[in-house]
Amino acid sequence: MRFITFLIFLNFLNTAIDAEETRQVDQHEHGVGELNIAIDGSVIDFEFMLPGADIVGFEYEAKSDEDIVKVNEALAMLDNYKNIFSLPVNSNCKLSTSKINLKEEEHDEHDEHEEESHNEFYAKYSFSCGNIQEIDRIEFTYFKTFANSSELEVQFISNVGSTSFEVEGDAPFILTEGKI
Repeated sequence: MRFITFLIFLNFLNTAIDAEETRQVDQHEHGVGELNIAIDGSVIDFEFMLPGADIVGFEYEAKSDEDIVKVNEALAMLDNYKNIFSLPVNSNCKLSTSKINLKEEEHDEHDEHEEESHNEFYAKYSFSCGNIQEIDRIEFTYFKTFANSSELEVQFISNVGSTSFEVEGDAPFILTEGKI
């Protein structure tokens, strides 16, 4: 049994390293957001990192009134998790906490010696579930809410192990049966 636990750990570590390498190479790939899902007991957490271009159509710092309105509207949309995803009703999951914000990062463009600013929307939702085993499918309304988005790279971890998914707008769900 220890060997199986060790193999699961190695698999998770390898997945995390691969994800970090991908994140560093494709850090601001338009149309691709990242999602971490973690299950611990009866708690399920969702942590989204979404490129600004996918959410509001631009990655620069919002300065004009029009851009500021777009950012505020996007933050309001993200504030309601149902605009992003849904869980099976019979899982009896209730939102415990959420955190929504906009992160702005400046990156040094070495070739041009200029700094370029990128914004990324961050959303974290934590749920307590009365029947977490009933989560066999997670639907993503995210692709309808934010039309510029095309893919979510999902890292999923539970006491059963870890796995990853690529979710696209034409099949906006993941199947989690047997993974919880």
